[in-house]
Amino acid sequence: MFNSIRLRLTAWYVLIFGLLLGGFSVVLYLLLAHDLYGHFDSELASDAKVTATFFHNEVLENHGNIPAGALETLEELQIPGTALAIFERDRRLAATESRLEALVRSEGLLAKARTTGDTAFATVAGMGREGSRIAVVPVRSETVECFVVAMAPLDPVAAQLRAVRRILGLAFPATLLLAGWSGFLLAKKSLAPMVAMSSQATQIGSRNLHERLPVGNSGDELGRLAEVFNGMLGRLERAFESMRSFMADASHELRTPLAVIRGEADVSLTRERPAEEYRASLGIIHDESKRMSRLVEEMFDLARADAGHRPLNLEEFYLNDVVEECCRSAQALSRPKNLALTVEAAADVPFRGDAALIRQMTLNLLDNAIRYTPAGGSVAVRLERQNGTARITVTDTGIGIPAEAQEKVFERFYRVDKARSRAAGGSGLGLAIVKWVAEAHRGSVSVASDAGRGSTFTVQLPLEG
Repeated sequence: MFNSIRLRLTAWYVLIFGLLLGGFSVVLYLLLAHDLYGHFDSELASDAKVTATFFHNEVLENHGNIPAGALETLEELQIPGTALAIFERDRRLAATESRLEALVRSEGLLAKARTTGDTAFATVAGMGREGSRIAVVPVRSETVECFVVAMAPLDPVAAQLRAVRRILGLAFPATLLLAGWSGFLLAKKSLAPMVAMSSQATQIGSRNLHERLPVGNSGDELGRLAEVFNGMLGRLERAFESMRSFMADASHELRTPLAVIRGEADVSLTRERPAEEYRASLGIIHDESKRMSRLVEEMFDLARADAGHRPLNLEEFYLNDVVEECCRSAQALSRPKNLALTVEAAADVPFRGDAALIRQMTLNLLDNAIRYTPAGGSVAVRLERQNGTARITVTDTGIGIPAEAQEKVFERFYRVDKARSRAAGGSGLGLAIVKWVAEAHRGSVSVASDAGRGSTFTVQLPLEG
């Protein structure tokens, strides 16, 4: 039942609203009760003070006769619902209720009123189901020293508070029901865009990744969520396109050597041939299988890198030693083309990284430079330290790269001239691996080239941290 966000939001809304409403009702009731009792005490004290004033005047008219003044006062003043009595010190003068004297004395109100000189109050049982309130007012002058007592039942105040409790008891659940229904409608309306987005998202698959979720208001949270989801769809679409392109290019690259191997095998098996022709066919098959093996290994390396399954084996080594070792290995590739391969490396360049990957990156750059440099040309390698980074520069005098193709040469299987590149034995993955290795070491690679005049590839690797 509570798997729905709308119901959970409604439940939380009703719970919080109920707590706030309950707290407000309790505070309101307590303030109202305090005000009603305060007003009741004020009226009772007023009755007692009016009686005291009247009594004081009667005593003066009777020439200081306190008992006569008290009796006259109680006979003259008849306050509905209020019992009155007048005490002279500790002796009862008159009372409208037999229990009044005992109640006043048991509460010690005379002593309290005499001590404070102000009105004293007490709540006692009597004159009503809810008890009564007593007020004692001292009366003092040169001729008078008495106490006026007023007592009234608390039933009217209790009746008002019962009515308030009844109203709150009926209003509280009704308000909660109304709040719950309103909260449910509000949650439903607020989550309607999310429901629409989820419905649209369920219809998006690998065949229609170009579709996007509707963005109602880009300034609110749901609008930003839709934009984030659309951005993720865009990245997925590009990844799927890249995967499809990669699979198509890989299939195309593998199809050529497989066709050559199968063709050579078919030709060799059609009839008996001299040993030299068999050796020539086997040589071709061997070369194509080596090319295919290299292609598969490079594809495997990139696939592992994309999946995050090729962690760096970090170790401390000197970068200049790796660069010089790669240049010595590349001499075997440059000699058949009579290329001048030179290296200039700064001494003792400490580096922390994956030595095997750095070696593969450097060899790929050298292989690329040698492969596309005509016979008699030159390839120069330079390693230098610059502003906390190591710069590996490989410059050749080869065929160069057109300006419009320089941003694409690091893409997988991209070739400027597909026919010439395949004939030269390239797989189209060497520079993609160079970029991956550089970025895996928090570095970068760039190219500057003039078509027909050569190219310069520059790798920058941070040396610190």
